[in-house]
Amino acid sequence: MKSSQLNRYLNDPRGPEEVLPSLTAEELANLLDALYQNLDTPEPEFGAEAWYEMAVEESCRRAGSPGGAAHGVA
Repeated sequence: MKSSQLNRYLNDPRGPEEVLPSLTAEELANLLDALYQNLDTPEPEFGAEAWYEMAVEESCRRAGSPGGAAHGVA
């Protein structure tokens, strides 16, 4: 995923609560990967950590496992 695509997600006025559940499994996986890579840079995008945490929770929800907090994601 290109940086411009990631920024579209991060700047979406609907926010992660509304956007993440609407993504396909493939889109969610791609977004998680892009967020993870972004967080592994010296200067991650503003809001990337919150989006990543919420995306992990969405992924766990879809997998039928308990919420992300139970997996060390706060």
